[in-house]
Amino acid sequence: MTSAPPLSPLTTSEALPLDGHLVHLPPAPPAGLATATRVVRDHLTRLGARFGPGSGPWHPDGSAAPARDRYATAGPETVIGLGGPHHARGTDLTLRGWPTGDPTPFDETTAQAATGLMALHGRANGGPRPLGTDYLSTLTGVVATQALLAAALSGLRGIPVRSARVSVTEARLFSLGPYVAAATAGDEPDEVPSPPYRRAARPPFISADGVRFEVEALEVQPWRDFWKAVGAPAKDIANSWRAFAARHARAAAPLITTLAQCAARHRYADLLLIAERTGMGLCALRTLTDRRADSDVRYDDDPWELRELPRDERDGLPARGAAPLVGGVSARFAALNAGKEVRAIDIRTAAGRRAVAETVAGADVFLHTWAPGEAARLRLDEEDLARARPGLIYAWASAWGRAPDGPRPPGTDPMVQAWSGVADTVTTPDGTPAPSLVALLDVLGGQLAAESVLAALLARESGAATGRLRVDSSLLGASRVLLRPLLRGLDEAPGTQPAATGLVAPTADGLIAVGAGAATTPAELATAPTATWLGRLHAAGIPARAVVTDIAALPQDPALSPYFTHDGCARPTPPWSFS
Repeated sequence: MTSAPPLSPLTTSEALPLDGHLVHLPPAPPAGLATATRVVRDHLTRLGARFGPGSGPWHPDGSAAPARDRYATAGPETVIGLGGPHHARGTDLTLRGWPTGDPTPFDETTAQAATGLMALHGRANGGPRPLGTDYLSTLTGVVATQALLAAALSGLRGIPVRSARVSVTEARLFSLGPYVAAATAGDEPDEVPSPPYRRAARPPFISADGVRFEVEALEVQPWRDFWKAVGAPAKDIANSWRAFAARHARAAAPLITTLAQCAARHRYADLLLIAERTGMGLCALRTLTDRRADSDVRYDDDPWELRELPRDERDGLPARGAAPLVGGVSARFAALNAGKEVRAIDIRTAAGRRAVAETVAGADVFLHTWAPGEAARLRLDEEDLARARPGLIYAWASAWGRAPDGPRPPGTDPMVQAWSGVADTVTTPDGTPAPSLVALLDVLGGQLAAESVLAALLARESGAATGRLRVDSSLLGASRVLLRPLLRGLDEAPGTQPAATGLVAPTADGLIAVGAGAATTPAELATAPTATWLGRLHAAGIPARAVVTDIAALPQDPALSPYFTHDGCARPTPPWSFS
């Protein structure tokens, strides 16, 4: 059984999911929300909506009067409107930095501090440290796009949604689910590094000829064989494996320094040969300049593909038992699968495939994350499942999608960060590029997959597509969304490094993050408590926030506790609200 032949993307046809819709944005959104607003505008217009600045086909009172005032908001929030086709009333999305009721200044740096992202990223970097990219704002832009697509879909199904709300803080807390669940699980929460953080050897490594490279092994045997061939002691190889295998879940990889020392004795070309022989994955870190030469960047590919398949005249999850446990189930597994009915099916057997077909018969969407060619090998590709459900939307969330051409390294988060240029913007304290051990692209890629599925459902419901639909998204596509201003030079000149990320420094009683542009120095900040500086800086209109160093404390914060539920562990609530 072979997969369907390549087809034209739906997004190149005349019928688009948002054909006839208008996007309404404020004349100038608050600076801290500019990136999120750009993502919403970009993704909605790629799906067919037209941009209507400052006016709209609908108004709160139902008239066609200009709505300019409605979108010219002030403070740390903005309103984005999506008007329905044929002058139908649409949905207004209120996009905020902090949750409702917090009027203090907002920006990316302070959001990373307040939501625990700095603490997670800093576990492998010697202490809380901001990412060198607008990650939370980009993530929130995708989440906000989901909300507007969901509202449009709901309207087509007879349930109009007049308003929706999303905040950067809530979007980030929601994406933290597995980390917070593991940190708050029962009597034996996950052990994580705590201040002062211990610096340890970790990928990326450096070869004898100066190539910085990331490594990946999904099983212990390639790991063991590679490092043995490189010359590492057997004891150090064994002791490092457990930490390496858990690095994604814990955002830390305290490996043995002898591994790095042994790697540094070999040229990169020789290490590649050893990796090929042993099954280890290697990927040299690429720069943004390298990435700009790739075809998917040069042609500004969409972050997803929606394809209408030919008419037929017949018409990976974390282990459940991984500690820490809640009610006998992994806290991370429970957080990632909250609200789902989980069924265990052995898809390698004929009986298992029949069970999948029976499940699919009552489904709208089938989503998988298998390696290329695996769906066809299992006889579970789009044509196979269409026999059970002719109108099924078939979705594949992959690592690389259709690019890069040629051999590809293993498709895990750090490897895609290394290849895509994300690692070139996410640096260590000494300024060297290194992939973050936080699941940046896994989270953003998952949200993009959900966004693309909503777009496909909307295309089917609106009649923009009448045949079967296939949706493809990837971690590489997520990296393009994250780095688009730097790769395309849309908001900044090509080659320009990310804007200043602000300042993180000790105060008299903790750590504080201060937004870019403040004249305050680290020496000054050390002279007074955090609360004192927060009052002064907020009064001056400067974003500032205390740096959260323990994510287990997030659910106890009075300002954040409404966004968590508790059932053996703390789980963030969804970031969208509708009315």
